[in-house]
Amino acid sequence: MIYRFIIASIFLGGLIFFNSCKNEPDKKVEKKETSTAIKSAVEDNHNDEYIQDYIKKGVAIAKASGKTLKGKLTAAVEKGGLQNGINTCNKIAQNLMDSLSNAYETKIKRTSLKLRNPKDKPDQDEMDILIAFEKEVKAGNKLKPTAKKLENGDIRVYIPIFVDKVCLNCHGKIGQELKPANYSLIKKHYPNDEAINYSEGDLRGMWSITFDEK
Repeated sequence: MIYRFIIASIFLGGLIFFNSCKNEPDKKVEKKETSTAIKSAVEDNHNDEYIQDYIKKGVAIAKASGKTLKGKLTAAVEKGGLQNGINTCNKIAQNLMDSLSNAYETKIKRTSLKLRNPKDKPDQDEMDILIAFEKEVKAGNKLKPTAKKLENGDIRVYIPIFVDKVCLNCHGKIGQELKPANYSLIKKHYPNDEAINYSEGDLRGMWSITFDEK
């Protein structure tokens, strides 16, 4: 039983689309100047205390939301094993994000350039930030949460998500970290899945936290 629980706990991490990949987004944060690619995608106002406050709020909300999701999935795995965890993730993740968005009076979203759930598709603004993040990673620069004011007046915070080793159980290479049987179940829920072939430390995507300022 102990062995089965350990295996279940390890696999669980890969189920959580983004949060399991990085349950504490600020650990990857480096306090340095925003670089060129990011500056081209956001307003250069990070010295504005007003924007910095929103970044802090966004990071806190992302961490709390991820913790809540992880707790739900842990309970599912303990109750019914790994397959129950996969099925539960499919059923509750989107609704949970909606509920948390209402609770925090924000719009909470996880998105990526390589989607698993098509409902997480980035809008054009999020696409620009994801591309900028990718450029920074390729240039060898460290990423940090950033924010901008949208055209409609809302404030949006972007928090990069990185791949931890445990994430590879669901996002790694098939036949290596990702078992074919497990991926078959994932594909049953997400036929057009693109979110595989990652390595530890890769940029998986980001949290997008939007505050209504209208």
